[in-house]
Amino acid sequence: MNTVNQTFNWSRFTAALRKEVVENWRTIMFTILGIYLMLTVIMILGNIFDSITNIIVHSLMNKGPQKTVFFMMSIALMVVASLSFRNLKTKNGRVALLTSPSSTFEKYIVNVLIYVVGLTVAFFACAQLADLTRIGILSLVGADDLIVPGPINFLNVINDTVSGIGSMEPVAKGMRWAFWLSLLAAPGMYLLGSVLWPRLSLLKTFAASQILSIAAIIIAVITVRVIVPDNELENWMMNLVESGSLTNWIAISTGVQAVLYWGLSWYLFKHKDVVSLKWWK
Repeated sequence: MNTVNQTFNWSRFTAALRKEVVENWRTIMFTILGIYLMLTVIMILGNIFDSITNIIVHSLMNKGPQKTVFFMMSIALMVVASLSFRNLKTKNGRVALLTSPSSTFEKYIVNVLIYVVGLTVAFFACAQLADLTRIGILSLVGADDLIVPGPINFLNVINDTVSGIGSMEPVAKGMRWAFWLSLLAAPGMYLLGSVLWPRLSLLKTFAASQILSIAAIIIAVITVRVIVPDNELENWMMNLVESGSLTNWIAISTGVQAVLYWGLSWYLFKHKDVVSLKWWK
């Protein structure tokens, strides 16, 4: 195997990718199966509930299924990303991961490809398969008062989710970008947490994100109160929302967070060693 290039070598990368898949194929398959079954149950129950309450048309027009899939995909990406570097929890795991015959960059890309990119693709496939399963099962039931809509295209889940929330184009455009970028920022943050805190990564990262969010809100409120006079605050807020400036700023801040989280996760992983878990070593 060619080991001259210590940054990236295709043969080493594919070997490391096969190794990760072979060693964890049961966990990967059970995760995908769990996602599929969970989506199937939710879609079937949601379809039945909407039919009983006669709100299925309203639900479809407001993109209820798409919102649910987007929310669940966001949660799944965060949970799985927080487990990406779980081998760093123990010394034996760190030895196996950090001393394997592949570069640090290749190890990082392997985990990102399987546990972030791979999960995203698998989630969309599970959503479409679960939707078809919903149609098949409910069609077999054949209840007269049961409305079973046709297949839903979840590949357009971002645009459908945004269009179901607001109709003002300036607002929708910023929200669309914010939603797309959140699919990068959220797993990036939990990937960073997996490197920074391999033990109880999900809980620690969630707690840190809440603290940072509260701090950001407090700073934003104080800044607005200082800059904007009280008698102009209401009009200023209305203009900020209706012009789409608020959603644009949210999209920009989400993009900055995505770059920061992914950059830090790579930097800290590159500086990990077998002996210590401390982030500065």
